[in-house]
Amino acid sequence: MSLLFSYSANNIETAQLPGGYANITGIPTVGFGDGPQGINTIHCPSGAANLVWLPNISIAGSNGLVVGAGFNVTSFGSGTQTLITIGDSSAGLDALVVQVNSDGSMTCKITEGTNPITSPSGTFTFGNRHEVEILTTEFNSSGVVTVYLDGVAIPALTSIQPRNISGAILALTDGSSIHSVGCGGVLGQANATLVVVDSTYAMDTTGAYCNAPVGPAISVPMFPNGVGQESAWTPVGATPGWNCIHEVPPDGDTTYISSSTVNQEEACTLSAASGISDVYGVCVISDQRQDTPGGGRTVELGIGNGTTRSYGTAWGLGTTYVMNTTPFSSNPFTSSPWALADLSTLQIACKLAS
Repeated sequence: MSLLFSYSANNIETAQLPGGYANITGIPTVGFGDGPQGINTIHCPSGAANLVWLPNISIAGSNGLVVGAGFNVTSFGSGTQTLITIGDSSAGLDALVVQVNSDGSMTCKITEGTNPITSPSGTFTFGNRHEVEILTTEFNSSGVVTVYLDGVAIPALTSIQPRNISGAILALTDGSSIHSVGCGGVLGQANATLVVVDSTYAMDTTGAYCNAPVGPAISVPMFPNGVGQESAWTPVGATPGWNCIHEVPPDGDTTYISSSTVNQEEACTLSAASGISDVYGVCVISDQRQDTPGGGRTVELGIGNGTTRSYGTAWGLGTTYVMNTTPFSSNPFTSSPWALADLSTLQIACKLAS
């Protein structure tokens, strides 16, 4: 599988965050155009716990997980600020966390463990954007953990055996195959400060691409801007179909496209990606629902190149809007890693699967 998701905050304007972002504590807000290359950011403000939750992730015990995000943290007087959390941190139990301390040192620990490992002071500088990534090679007794800062492994936080920070093997309480992930905010610390998160991603360590820390990276949005190869769904509230699904944030039932015909497809051309020199992966994000409770509708999200389309696994729909995400770790039309030039002909697509 490799790439699991990649989000910026450019398809939201409130705390109604995409996909698993919906499970949040506190009141994150969105900063407009204040991130790298003018992308939006998520602000976890001072105050009570403000974890920004990401989707539950299925990882087999012998496979690993990479989680990364861009952080800008305001200097704070004392204590610790949590940046990334993997595990059941909603209950504060046995979560693997990466933290920054008031002196700029960074800590990797198990929340219920007794042996946190900390880097020297000044590792993390406040008021600057840093890419923080954590690699867990396996979720069993053979796994090790490494924390990366701006693409470089932090020497003091490299190849840590979880038993050395927890007194036991890494056993996350939400199970050996499902891991909840959070980025930003406070995990029960007495202090609080502003944490700004501009992009988040997760990868597993399988597959040929997108299976290792990537270093400094951002999630750049591309929006529908024209009719694509297929245009079979019915537009409502505007025409043509792409003009119903390009708004930021989504406007619910004001404008949308709909279909009740199985295998019917809709495709759209996309605005250009700007400010990037390479591509690690592509994610399609769509706000979707069905009309009838228990209707059993499923939708596949995909991409096209103007000639053909490729789709991911079907998403089951409920009667309320949910943002679903389908990742593509490589270009399915070339069976090769993504190249920047591939984006010039990229289209997004959806298909009513059932």
